[in-house]
Amino acid sequence: MAKKDNFEEYAQLEEYISQEELTRIKSELITCPELNTSTTGIIIKLSKNYAKSLLITNNDMTVDDEGLIFDGFVFTAANYVAQAAINKPFSMLIGSKCFFYAPLKVGDVLELEARALFDESSKKRDVKIVGHVKEIKIFEATLQIVSTDDHIFKLKRPPRSTVKPVEEDTQSAANPEAMAQALLASMGK
Repeated sequence: MAKKDNFEEYAQLEEYISQEELTRIKSELITCPELNTSTTGIIIKLSKNYAKSLLITNNDMTVDDEGLIFDGFVFTAANYVAQAAINKPFSMLIGSKCFFYAPLKVGDVLELEARALFDESSKKRDVKIVGHVKEIKIFEATLQIVSTDDHIFKLKRPPRSTVKPVEEDTQSAANPEAMAQALLASMGK
């Protein structure tokens, strides 16, 4: 599957980052390599435990003919910049506490800054994210992200205390609760 990256087509992006800096960041960013950044924003700054992104809102993100942006796009952009602040190949969101202070409209440029807390060797990390449009705070969150040594779908499940039929076991592969238990078991919890 080819990576879709329509976000770079926006002329506004040039106001925030040079093509050379964008290329450097892309070469250092190892999280979410196949993500479509046209709907999640693009990382414009990246350093240890820190990332900054831009989300330029467009008509594909609206919920009505007034140009109101669906808040799920803001949350997705926040998750992406949080993942970038950690910048690990195998990580996923496991919890969040978010506050939406103002709505977005088509054409808004949302700047999100993420700072990862705790030691980078920790498997579970909190990431603080703040989003602004110009000087107005739009969004604030703390996301909990866990990093694993392998892809979540390749983690070994903990042993079961009771024997279950094989066909029930294969159905549990798509069971989110079973996946969460496997994730926690891989972290030694």
